[in-house]
Amino acid sequence: MPRMIDLNATTYWWVAASAITNAAAVSAATLTSTANISAYVVASTKVGPANSDTISEKSITDVANCVVPVVGNYEGTLVAFRDFTAGVPSATDVLTTVAGVAGVAGWIVRRTGFASTVAAAAAQVVEVYKFMTDNPQPSAGSGEGYIKATIPLLPQGVFSTASTLVA
Repeated sequence: MPRMIDLNATTYWWVAASAITNAAAVSAATLTSTANISAYVVASTKVGPANSDTISEKSITDVANCVVPVVGNYEGTLVAFRDFTAGVPSATDVLTTVAGVAGVAGWIVRRTGFASTVAAAAAQVVEVYKFMTDNPQPSAGSGEGYIKATIPLLPQGVFSTASTLVA
């Protein structure tokens, strides 16, 4: 069985909400012209599907429980290194490229299996999640590691775990 080491094999893009209208048909050209935030994403970032909401209702004649998924869920927390030039956040700083305030809608697009420096291309499979940012939580002054920011991501009801990029 071929295996791949999870070392520089994941790419994250932050895409403005208006740039994607259908999570199942994302354009490779859109990703090429968008912020590739991979170099700043910390390994503790969590973006992906979560347990579905379920119902458990059986008839009086059922002899075993039945749990049925009714609503799919996903979750996200973006943790990223900050980028400063002479003490000022740069154009590639996560609080500039993603959001420095709550309420910014956008998409996280994640691709696995290619280095983050490989351009997006048609036929590649990606995950697509629509979020709205919550209050960014910058961390600094603790003397514990690099300066980072955590941006809680609030699901906006649209996601696809296997979307094939179109030209």
